Amino acid sequence: MVDQISRIFDDAGCVGALHVRRPSDDAEVDLRAENVWLAASIIKVAIGLEFYAQADDGALDPARLITLVPGRRTPGPTGISCATDAVTMSLRDLCAAMLAISDNAATDAVLEVVGIAAVNDRLARLGCTSTVLVESIGSSIDALATELGFPDYATLLRAQAGDLGPDAQRASTDQERIGATRVLDPARATRTTARDMTRLLHAVWSDEAASEAACADLRQAMAGQVTRRLAPAVPDGGGLAAKSGSFFGRVRNEIGVITAPTGERYALAVLTRPHRPFVGTATIDHAMAEAVRVAIADLGGV
Repeated sequence: MVDQISRIFDDAGCVGALHVRRPSDDAEVDLRAENVWLAASIIKVAIGLEFYAQADDGALDPARLITLVPGRRTPGPTGISCATDAVTMSLRDLCAAMLAISDNAATDAVLEVVGIAAVNDRLARLGCTSTVLVESIGSSIDALATELGFPDYATLLRAQAGDLGPDAQRASTDQERIGATRVLDPARATRTTARDMTRLLHAVWSDEAASEAACADLRQAMAGQVTRRLAPAVPDGGGLAAKSGSFFGRVRNEIGVITAPTGERYALAVLTRPHRPFVGTATIDHAMAEAVRVAIADLGGV
């Protein structure tokens, strides 16, 4: 069965890691579950957990309003990151945007309040010892731009669009150089393993990761994620709460919990690296769902 899952990934043009755990009896399916992987946006689950924990503890005010202005907020493909004008939202709504649509600007605003050290401390206490949040998204993408010879990410985007001339465009789109940067190196960038992610999810769903209220808030936010990569693996009448992650065409990740109509739960993490950046994303998404479906079926699920 593990060989079958490995072939599913290979046929889709990627290499994959997978861990599916049934908490009721700790039955599991493991494919490269200990391999260190670029986390990408699945790390936002750990940031969200820390936010809801601090809010419930009274360490921060979730209703505090934050204004994010153009030119001083983290860019990204969704939400506030794409807004033309200044946006004012409460911290709790920023956290919801981080988890529902993976908004980068919202993420870095929340992270600035809760702190990187606090996120990492909680992960370590939960036994997620291979998971490390290295830096904010803004710092990460600016670091990538600097390694490619550009002062910041905004300038890199202009170069990629051709605004700075053909030489700059070639330098900014050189996939070999991009792939060699620090922020795309799992040993040096924000990272995790499939097993760590299911460990984190189990702690959240069992109310062991933080207070009962904080865990419930995180579960609810994850259930509202717009991206539904794993929906084909969910049995009729079942539920899904998840978080997606992708980064510069080098990773395509998904973690979450599928709840069967019987109430049985499956904590899952599926992490993939395409053989070629940005190639076959729809096919890889289908393979991720199929791999999870096969794993759950092997555990006797539906």
